[in-house]
Amino acid sequence: DEPRTKAYEAAINKRLQGTQGSSVVVDIGTGSLALLAIMAAKAGAKKVYAIEKNPEAAKKAKETVTKEGLDGKIQVIEGDSTQVELPEKVDLIVSELIGSIATQEGVEPIIKDAEKRFLRESEGGTCAQMIPARVETRIAPVKYTEHRIMQFASKRGVMSRGKPAPDTLRPLRLRSKTRDLVFLSEPQTLEEFAFCNTAGFSSRSDRTLKFEVPAKKADDAKDFSGFAMWTRLVVDEDNVVDVKTQKVTSHWAYVLALMADKPVAMKAPGSLELKASVEYDAKPVRYTLETEVPV
Repeated sequence: DEPRTKAYEAAINKRLQGTQGSSVVVDIGTGSLALLAIMAAKAGAKKVYAIEKNPEAAKKAKETVTKEGLDGKIQVIEGDSTQVELPEKVDLIVSELIGSIATQEGVEPIIKDAEKRFLRESEGGTCAQMIPARVETRIAPVKYTEHRIMQFASKRGVMSRGKPAPDTLRPLRLRSKTRDLVFLSEPQTLEEFAFCNTAGFSSRSDRTLKFEVPAKKADDAKDFSGFAMWTRLVVDEDNVVDVKTQKVTSHWAYVLALMADKPVAMKAPGSLELKASVEYDAKPVRYTLETEVPV
């Protein structure tokens, strides 16, 4: 994704500017392209440790680093970041452990462990040593235009891999530039994770959100489907990536939680109250959404 790549590159360059080649960096979940690790090396890092737990991806990452001529700067380490040991403390942690919903990749325990074991103490504080800064899941009520023909959803490849709870519907995964969603209200924040404040992160989040559906949405509100969720990534104070507002297609997608097997007619103007809980100790992370539709 070009916007995301540029945002990371700008943030890394800014963070390493003026360090005169003295900074040590770790890239957690470097992937087969070792993209962030290479950015850090080219931005002037003295040493970069690139951790990847997938053996095939780690192998390809090593090949990529060699092709870039950066073997002397980047060391690819195969393994789970919570289990590997680094030969030295680092000055900066970079990662892209983010799914189409902010915390679905289980980012919290990984970053908490990395902060505790890998990070060198700094006068600037932890926030100056983490990229990205924050990630949010945004959420809004929607009409899904294909809801009435759901029997074709599996054939179209939009069924999510997420496992539904008993008596609930499997969520859908829709490409970021889909035209099949009509937003009924302004989005709000369902959850957020600050990479430099893991101590303040609890194992469960409970929120009640109130969405106002205006009169101009009355026709679409007759086919209320559920809630669309997507990622908003704050790489640093100058670089923000939002799936809904970016102009190009992202590999991040909308995750659509259908609240019934068929669309439900709701009154507009009207208010829609959502009770949402996120259980971070569950594997995978469990999201529960409950609402009553005004009719």
